[in-house]
Amino acid sequence: MTFEDNCNHFCIYCGAKIDSGQNFCIKCGKPVFREKKLNEVVKPRYVKIIDDLDSEYNKKQNKAKELAEKLSSSGHIYDRFTSSITKSNQLFYNQLQITRKMVELDWDNNELLQRETDNKIKTLRAFIDKMENLMDELVIHLSSNKKDNDDINNLFKDMDDLIRSVKDY
Repeated sequence: MTFEDNCNHFCIYCGAKIDSGQNFCIKCGKPVFREKKLNEVVKPRYVKIIDDLDSEYNKKQNKAKELAEKLSSSGHIYDRFTSSITKSNQLFYNQLQITRKMVELDWDNNELLQRETDNKIKTLRAFIDKMENLMDELVIHLSSNKKDNDDINNLFKDMDDLIRSVKDY
């Protein structure tokens, strides 16, 4: 169905016949109503969401790196944090690129493609949430002298689980 086929063939205000390519009603002068195609409405919304997620993740991972640098004297813990950040970055940007390519495809009202794009966006949000958790643990670890690393180890396990699940996906 083309854009021209998608227009009403009669004016919605006065009922006069509308010809293809006509932008205003000849009888009442009102603009011709045409429905927008799904791609014209949905794709820009997805592009904005993806750009916002990219920006948010960049800010958070930069802050996490900055916090991890403050732990550089802690050796093993610093290495684990930077390793987690690096793995997370690689996978996040891979998923982000895939999501961008999905949005660029010609959807033609394809609900499956829209649903899969929504799933990718949820995955990207999960990465951002885990990065926030990592930052919280970094702050807690920096502000305390506790030797108990159970919370940190659980966080590393959660991040590794997320990374494995996305790789399997």
